[in-house]
Amino acid sequence: MTNLTKTAAIALAALFVTTTFATAAVVPPKPRPQRPHHGISDLECRMKGFDFWIINFGTGNVDSGRQVAWSSPSTDDGGVIMLPKMLAPGEQIKLTDVLSDVPERFAPCDASFA
Repeated sequence: MTNLTKTAAIALAALFVTTTFATAAVVPPKPRPQRPHHGISDLECRMKGFDFWIINFGTGNVDSGRQVAWSSPSTDDGGVIMLPKMLAPGEQIKLTDVLSDVPERFAPCDASFA
């Protein structure tokens, strides 16, 4: 074997070993826990213009009068409201003109039970 052949063989072996370790180090994403199918309330939020939307993405109703904390970190706005009506799965409620500035597109928001 010539020096060039030995160097190429060593480089190929090193590439194989580092690629193997790098591939083994990749951790698969954690699976989302399965939720029971007997009515779970799961609040989500969206922002558009100066309005904040609270959405029930769960499988159960959210009773009227329930307190919901909402926040928009990008505009530094937030508060706690009492739901004026029951929210069935898929229904939403609009908080009109509650944001002090128009949030950036895809800005994060939070809505959770207080």
